[in-house]
Amino acid sequence: MKKIIILLLLIVAANTGFTKGNGINMPQDSSMVYDFPEQMAHFPGDADAMDLFIRKNLHYPEKLKAAGIQGKVYIQFIVEKDGSLSNISVRRGSKNADLDQEAVNVIKKMPNWIPGSMRGKKVRVKQTVPVTFSL
Repeated sequence: MKKIIILLLLIVAANTGFTKGNGINMPQDSSMVYDFPEQMAHFPGDADAMDLFIRKNLHYPEKLKAAGIQGKVYIQFIVEKDGSLSNISVRRGSKNADLDQEAVNVIKKMPNWIPGSMRGKKVRVKQTVPVTFSL
């Protein structure tokens, strides 16, 4: 009975898309997106550099400034293996479509990021960045 269970486990493990590498099971699919890789992707420089980039490149719509409308938009995207950004979208909006769109626009203007890595290899990483509109 034990041999049958072990055999079934080996068959299941062989069919899950994993291969053995350096004693650790690693996914074969290079399109996998990580939430928390060993080394996170990051904006060139530090968090202050990213904040400065956003402040310098953010266009606060004048009609919204005049109306006193403020908000925070959370933008989600994928940092690709080459550092480029893809799949840029609003994760949580500000309840104002113009602010949401401007937050997406400023993220699209960002330079390439430093990609994340797992076991020394560059990987795709999901990131979320808040963009704050305040007067």
